[in-house]
Amino acid sequence: MQKWEYKVVKRADVSEERLNGLGVDGWELMNFVLPQCNIPGSFDEIDVEIVLRRALAE
Repeated sequence: MQKWEYKVVKRADVSEERLNGLGVDGWELMNFVLPQCNIPGSFDEIDVEIVLRRALAE
């Protein structure tokens, strides 16, 4: 049975360069969490989280 390690990254810590580095380290994007917000122009204030995983060595 495959075992996984997970990492949650805040949007403020995400850049294309960082994501590429995480990919090189074996992390793959699972999904991202985007809370509901109906306030126009407030996207920059929403705390989005990106969930990554990578297989643990057996």
